[in-house]
Amino acid sequence: MKSDAVRGSLVRLLTEPPDLSPLGEANSWTLIREHAANLGVAPLIASIARPYLPDQEQRWCDQILKQNWVRYARALWVLKHVLSLLEDAGVRALSLKGPLLAIRYYSPPFLRKPSVDLDLAVQEEDLERACDTLVAAGYSMATSIPEAKRVSHHVVLSHQDLGRVELHFRLSHGVSGIPVSEFFLRAVQYQLPCGYTAWILSPADEALHLVLHLVQDRFTLLFHFAEVRRVWAAVPQSVREEAVRRAIEYRFVGALILADSAFRYRWKEPLLPSTVALPRTWLQGRLNERLYMAMEKSAGEAHGHPLIKRIRGRWFDLQTTDSPADALRIIQTVTNIAWHNFRRR
Repeated sequence: MKSDAVRGSLVRLLTEPPDLSPLGEANSWTLIREHAANLGVAPLIASIARPYLPDQEQRWCDQILKQNWVRYARALWVLKHVLSLLEDAGVRALSLKGPLLAIRYYSPPFLRKPSVDLDLAVQEEDLERACDTLVAAGYSMATSIPEAKRVSHHVVLSHQDLGRVELHFRLSHGVSGIPVSEFFLRAVQYQLPCGYTAWILSPADEALHLVLHLVQDRFTLLFHFAEVRRVWAAVPQSVREEAVRRAIEYRFVGALILADSAFRYRWKEPLLPSTVALPRTWLQGRLNERLYMAMEKSAGEAHGHPLIKRIRGRWFDLQTTDSPADALRIIQTVTNIAWHNFRRR
């Protein structure tokens, strides 16, 4: 069974109600199980398929669900711990994705793929204080703040026991991303089960963020696909329309159109509400299922020359820009980064 066919089988299981026919296909369950783990949907598939599997395979499902429950509980504790550290230092942070999204959109929450890292948004003026606070608590920085600002949208810090934290000063998309400052103006509070109150993105900002992350990650994980679908289906129509308006404002129409094309191919349904009209992008004719499949294939390639893969990635990025001016900014940024790295050698 080819990779694209396996993804199709996983999508069929993840629809509502689930199409259980892939479970009865010869030799398909073994491949489904392996790819479910690689594509980030193992807990969801384990929960859906378990009642229809023999005892031996049910034990695999139980193991997956138990592991995820433990990891989810740990992630929730680490989130509160880190937010408390920052709050004591006078730094306000927004929780992105992670365990708080799991609580709100998954039942039980541990059906969401455990996060590899803890994503937080921090305003640029608070970034140095936030990093100093976490370093004092035992974290180490992967790069300096100036270096992170030059090439990325976040600062990465790691802890031997508590894992990794990413402090976002832009929402996504590296140096082309949206500064997080104005998202703080619309942020809303959410109370954790322990009673601690955290800040999260507003519903429309969160819906937009998930789509941008899906496209920036080039559709690597089916999990991100399923999560965008879950959240966009759960929020009111007015929230979806507001997310689209903000994509237009922030010049991420191309990313939105490509995501919609990908959903029409993979899930056989549109992502975008029919009530909104989008301006055309300069390369809109290329924003179709062929580009989506090329991005997905490229992201899944384990081998290949790193330089060629980077060039291909930049070409993907350019095609999702809204105008030649947006593309030129990316080219200038990439050129500056390459020149800086060359001079450092």
